[in-house]
Amino acid sequence: MIIVLGCKSEPNEIEQYQIVNEVLNHSFGHTTDDENGLGWIDLSKTYDSLLLLNHTRLRESDIQSLNDYITYHNLTDFSIKDFQTYKEWDIERISDFNRYELVVMTDQSVSSPYIGMVQISAIGFNSKFNEAIVYTSFLCAGNGDCGADILYHLKKNDKWKIVKVETLSVS
Repeated sequence: MIIVLGCKSEPNEIEQYQIVNEVLNHSFGHTTDDENGLGWIDLSKTYDSLLLLNHTRLRESDIQSLNDYITYHNLTDFSIKDFQTYKEWDIERISDFNRYELVVMTDQSVSSPYIGMVQISAIGFNSKFNEAIVYTSFLCAGNGDCGADILYHLKKNDKWKIVKVETLSVS
């Protein structure tokens, strides 16, 4: 009797943190806000930290936005269940991001010297584990009266690279 087992290569935590680094560097890693493409952060102030809500528990409205996006774009190889998975990000493992000091958010006050607060979703992978989708929610410093919900589509050849950025909402 011969038993053949198929193994699919699932991304390990190192790859997940490579994706998180890529997303943070894309949105918050440049010298000026204009290079980030965000264009609405108050550059007259100096920021040295970025708050990170270190858990991936998204609001029901965020899950619905993701589901609508996946359905509308016919991304049938991705499952909304991936984004409902709970994970805590360890800021010590986010090693390739140097623009701001990352601080785990322990309360709901978003104030200077923090540029704002970002939440990073769990990562959704396709069945071949060579494409990923990540959702982020960002609130500006101060009273949180501005922000954006952004979806990142990444592909992996040698390393993970962002291939598409979609702004789902801006305030």
